[in-house]
Amino acid sequence: MKRIFLTTALFSVMLLGGTIISHAADTNANSTAKILLEASETENDPSVPIVNPDDNDGQTNDPTGNTGSLRIDYISNIDFGKQTIAATNKTYTAVKPNNKVLAQVTDLRGSGAGWILQVNYDGTNGFVDDTKILKGAVLSLPAGEAATTTDNVSSDQPATTNALEVNNSAQTIMSATANTGLGVWGDKMDPAAVKLAVPAGNLAGNYTATLVWTLSDAPA
Repeated sequence: MKRIFLTTALFSVMLLGGTIISHAADTNANSTAKILLEASETENDPSVPIVNPDDNDGQTNDPTGNTGSLRIDYISNIDFGKQTIAATNKTYTAVKPNNKVLAQVTDLRGSGAGWILQVNYDGTNGFVDDTKILKGAVLSLPAGEAATTTDNVSSDQPATTNALEVNNSAQTIMSATANTGLGVWGDKMDPAAVKLAVPAGNLAGNYTATLVWTLSDAPA
């Protein structure tokens, strides 16, 4: 009896299968594919500079050493070279970097929370040489251009500000509103438009100014 039962059951299945193939409508089913993306806190996850931020000789690129999921990667050092004291006011153009001045930010938080990058002098005197002050000097940074890596799918770029004169107050140079500025972004500035105006009547000296760049975890 067991053999007959099994044979009959098999025969029934075959008939039913034939019926379904002949008359049933198309059917659909769904499956899923998932991935969990988390904010990167890996300290050994450096971002490649969009352009070499220093002198483009392939040797130095001014990395900040910052780590974390929101960080400043690179800031260009600026050099106005050797100049001669003049009897009139003079405006000098940056000689280094010789390609692009760069301030580069990486946002790997994945939250779209936004951020603000600001710049100001460290101290009240701007350009100094020990006890000497370069009186009346004005450092001007031009409006920049937002740039990112070729594989960044976030087309919502951060905003770069208009030209500014660096002073003791923090001024915004690049900012990302909510859901913008994700991944790696740089503010590229033309060195030909990076200017230092020096009035007549200053002492000779090797003057240096320290610029403080502050990245805030806040939407613009």
